Amino acid sequence: MKFLAFFHIALIVIFAALNGIMLYLFMLQLPYGLDPFLYSLASWDKLSPQIVYVAAISALLAVVGAILVQRLPELWKNRLLYARNQYPHPASDAFLTTRKQPFESLQLQAKFPMVKDSGFSRKVQTEVWLDTYRRHSETPVVLNTKLHWDMLRDIYLLSIYFLGFFLIGWLINIGVPFQIVGIYLFLYGTQTLFLLFAARRVGYRMVDNVLALELGLEEERKPLERKRK
Repeated sequence: MKFLAFFHIALIVIFAALNGIMLYLFMLQLPYGLDPFLYSLASWDKLSPQIVYVAAISALLAVVGAILVQRLPELWKNRLLYARNQYPHPASDAFLTTRKQPFESLQLQAKFPMVKDSGFSRKVQTEVWLDTYRRHSETPVVLNTKLHWDMLRDIYLLSIYFLGFFLIGWLINIGVPFQIVGIYLFLYGTQTLFLLFAARRVGYRMVDNVLALELGLEEERKPLERKRK
């Protein structure tokens, strides 16, 4: 667990640093790549003092982003990921959904009748799932998907954080040729969309894993109860 927690933090730091470097290159109106980055360092004196300001701002944004994403409350992380203000947890529609799940909806509803009785209230669905999650949170398959989801969600939040500052930088450097802007727009936009869909998918998988595990354990108990009778 300590290793995974360290890996989580290391991943955030690396991702923030790479995005900070991209922002640094863009603000200097340089194309993306290792060679332009090395060129900027070799030409530090020639590009001073502008390069000093750009490097300081980019480094500061990277550090602040890495810290904020770890301190942001989980509720707000889910709100930003699923674009919902109320009940943004992925379990809020786990019992009544059009998503493909590894079990039958009727089987799930029979196991949790209180959800159906509530009219499939998002609040009740979330509360029932969280209660079920507490019983299985230490199960390897649930623990692994939860850690995976936390990592992807944090990196996604960093991606939209840097996308926002890139757009601000674009307004400041409105005269930059689109050949250069297009490369960074593609990189920031692609990584944000990819992480959005990946984090959402893993979040739903975590929800389904908990419910599938609960249904599976229930099926295993039935033969034992019959034998006792």
